[in-house]
Amino acid sequence: MNVFSQTFNAVQQSWKILMADKELIVFPILSGILCLLVSASFYFPVSASGGDIGELYTQNRAGFFVLAFLFYFFNYFLITFFNCAVIACAEIRMAGGDPTVGDGFKASWAVVTFIAAWAMVEATAGLALKMLQGKGGRRNLITGSLGTLWTMASFFVAPRLVIDRTDPFTALKSAWSDVKGNWGHQLVGGVSFGLLGFLASIPAVLLLFASGFASLVAAVFAAIWVLLVALMVSTLKSIFQASLYLSMKNGSVS
Repeated sequence: MNVFSQTFNAVQQSWKILMADKELIVFPILSGILCLLVSASFYFPVSASGGDIGELYTQNRAGFFVLAFLFYFFNYFLITFFNCAVIACAEIRMAGGDPTVGDGFKASWAVVTFIAAWAMVEATAGLALKMLQGKGGRRNLITGSLGTLWTMASFFVAPRLVIDRTDPFTALKSAWSDVKGNWGHQLVGGVSFGLLGFLASIPAVLLLFASGFASLVAAVFAAIWVLLVALMVSTLKSIFQASLYLSMKNGSVS
């Protein structure tokens, strides 16, 4: 019950911060746009050459892995950069300040080398997990479990990068203690945000049902609504990371 209470308090605090600083949603918007551009920059050259990813893997395996690593690296770099920006702004708000978008960019840029190093670690881990995937259900179950464990272990890396200015390799040294001490908070928080996203998306589904799935206007509005919900939840998750991490540092979460 203590874990539930502490986590819900962090979730509620995250919502209050987002309502006070709605401009923070700019960061996941920019992250999403830039990640799409990165994906396009990898997809279209391969497509224009008349080949596909499967052929590249078969004909030039080394080239495929280099390309895949770079794809993971740039995406993880962008995601972490903007995630750190939200976390930095949330920290300012929780300290009684009034953060701006510029404060977020400034904080992330101050640790850009750490973010790049962490993106390399994330790209290596992501590529390794992808290589371990197979057609067998048991193998995918193991890979999925390892992926979940990695996500939980690295949950506080971004807050440590931007709040404590800690390099990612030092931050990872606390990974095991983070999992042992906060897996319950992460689980409850994840379920809470998932439920929030689901409930907030219901109006879009109802709109589609009301239009009989035949109205282009309804489909566009529903897509925009779901996108806004996804951006809101993404921002809340980053704020939640900051809130939970600072609570852990202060000893109010254990």
